[in-house]
Amino acid sequence: MGIEEIYNFLEKSQGVSKSKLSPKADLCSDLGIDGDDFFELVEDFTSKYNVSMSTYCWYFHHKEEGFNIGALFSPAPYQQVERIPITPEVLLLASKEKAWPISYPEHKINSRRTESLINKILIITLLGFAALCVLSELA
Repeated sequence: MGIEEIYNFLEKSQGVSKSKLSPKADLCSDLGIDGDDFFELVEDFTSKYNVSMSTYCWYFHHKEEGFNIGALFSPAPYQQVERIPITPEVLLLASKEKAWPISYPEHKINSRRTESLINKILIITLLGFAALCVLSELA
């Protein structure tokens, strides 16, 4: 297997034009694969190439999908570490080794409890406001 196989996979899985691909292209910053698309890519890759992803730490490579208000007050995991790019070369190595090839630096991710609590409070407040608006229209 060679890099062309990985290019074909990226083209089929994510619709990436082969003209944008190079061995060192950063899937996130160069090719725009991020959030849920990146999660989908990893799932497809793991399944197709039977790669063990037991050591994979997503937050080193890409963001989460959508806007997270709680992250304004308590940093999300990807905001707590220095990003490590994933390239077609990394995917090729993983497909050959059948294991995730990146070793991560020692790190500790802060609890997401504060971030989650802020998001829940905001949602409950917005739902309460919406309910009050509906009730006032009915009265």
